[in-house]
Amino acid sequence: MEKNRTGKPAYRTGRYLKYAFGEIILVVIGILIALQVNNWNNERLKSERNRELLIKLTKELTLNIERAAGLDSLSPGSGFKGRFLFSDSLTKIMQRGIEVSDLDFMMSRGIFWVNDFNLNTAVFEELKNTASLYAIGSDSLVTAINSYYKLCERESYYNLKYSDECIYLRQQCYDGWIDFAQVYRLQPKVAITNHPWLFNQRAPEYIHLRQYVLRTKGHSRLISGKLKGIIRESQQLITLIEREQ
Repeated sequence: MEKNRTGKPAYRTGRYLKYAFGEIILVVIGILIALQVNNWNNERLKSERNRELLIKLTKELTLNIERAAGLDSLSPGSGFKGRFLFSDSLTKIMQRGIEVSDLDFMMSRGIFWVNDFNLNTAVFEELKNTASLYAIGSDSLVTAINSYYKLCERESYYNLKYSDECIYLRQQCYDGWIDFAQVYRLQPKVAITNHPWLFNQRAPEYIHLRQYVLRTKGHSRLISGKLKGIIRESQQLITLIEREQ
């Protein structure tokens, strides 16, 4: 048997090399398996995290549907639909001419108030701030989420923007309708006597009130339509999220 320089048989050196090579292979395989298991675990945690975020996002959208539906309601204090119907009735009264019998109805609720949408965006902000938005789902879902919240922001802005003209026209009514309303609540007969313009369609105070009511009616109808659009877009996004899950 051939011997190496150490005097040991050559076949033992070959066995040692094979053994060492086998050990290396096993270590490499172990590392690859560990990396794969770690990747699977990370993907699992990522998937669970995304699922939790999508559930929270769905709840936020549901709250926005409820908020928009409440704003677009017949509520005398906050409903744009109710305000539209009321201002529409006032428009018809003023077109034919105000009568004493109309005054109680005209005083029954406020003609205009500024009501911000105050839609919920906390979960969306969390997605952006934690860099989770673009990893939460498909490109189409991410695009839909971005588009939805841009829509909410835009419509909220235009609601307040369109309110500015109503606020301006309301200011023109201080010496007319608003002064009348303040006195009428305490002394109806005195208020009517001191405000004869109520029965003169060409009086400046009458014209100011009519313009104010008409603009309020237009604003209410416009915003009611925008709120319906937000409800529709919220429902569509919820459906898209459910498909992703």
